Amino acid sequence: MPETIFGRPSGPWWTVRTEEQASLLARPDSRRFLEPFIGRERTAGEAARELGVSIERLLYRVRQFRAAGLLLETGQRRRAGRPERVYRAVADAFVVPFALTPFADLEAQIARQAAPLHQLELRAGARAGRERGLTNRLIYRDTSGELHSETALPEGTTWQAIHPEPGGDYAGIYHLDDATAREIGELWEALRDRLQQARRDHGEGRPYLIRTAMVPLRPEDLAGLPPLSSPAGRPDRE
Repeated sequence: MPETIFGRPSGPWWTVRTEEQASLLARPDSRRFLEPFIGRERTAGEAARELGVSIERLLYRVRQFRAAGLLLETGQRRRAGRPERVYRAVADAFVVPFALTPFADLEAQIARQAAPLHQLELRAGARAGRERGLTNRLIYRDTSGELHSETALPEGTTWQAIHPEPGGDYAGIYHLDDATAREIGELWEALRDRLQQARRDHGEGRPYLIRTAMVPLRPEDLAGLPPLSSPAGRPDRE
């Protein structure tokens, strides 16, 4: 049985057999429509409400998943005098071989999966920057000879005042020793556990985009890479 991050599922693992099945499960924009049915039974109406989409859009995906062999009709429920079909995914846990996915390699799949969240991050960050008057960037070498690139603050304000809401962009490349890297990794593991405990159901609370990555790099990974900095965050030293 495969290792998992958040605990093993109760059901058996079901290995995808066709490229169509792999494509539907590998692409976030299609997989999200199957998620309400994985490990539980739902009517199309219940799944549509959970996802916040129209019943027509959900039913299109139901037909697509059933034709691909990923979704089963398990029964019917009577609502307001008429029966509603109940569906469940063919398994509670899936194994998707990379060889069956529509991506050239693992890097291409990761890029495709990350694209919607990355676009959302850019859109929300740019909107917040415009609303807060962040319209200029400063690039300069300080008196000690270090080069800086930072977002220019509006006259008379501070970073504390410009960020009244929780959040921020702290992306960058950091050179750390092994002990510090392990310490940071443990802190992120603790933060992930805390987020899992605090998360609410769809529609409850305010949505936040939270994205973290800590990836060991090799010297060749940095070849030709321009200095990285946060487009709308605190000043960065480059």
